[in-house]
Amino acid sequence: MEFIFPPTFVGFDGHFPDRPILPGIVQVLAGMLTASDDSMTLHKVAKAKFSRVITPGELMLVRAETQKKDGNILATIIISVGGDTAATMALALHPKEFAE
Repeated sequence: MEFIFPPTFVGFDGHFPDRPILPGIVQVLAGMLTASDDSMTLHKVAKAKFSRVITPGELMLVRAETQKKDGNILATIIISVGGDTAATMALALHPKEFAE
């Protein structure tokens, strides 16, 4: 999936006033949306490495490789901007009804 967050995106508010960068949680959520549909919820961020800041207006490409196991999804996420790796993460997703 591709995402572009404009300078007016609320996630940039206060993060940081003189040099806005996309918060890590927004990147995790973008990975989650790419890896699954709306029936899944985030259970665990097994690991995450943020290696490049993402600023307003940049095109963010999010790729997900998924494995299904017992109704859960294990996702490896790679986020890139301008050909550079911006973040990598491993996410564990569970069905929403399992989390309730």
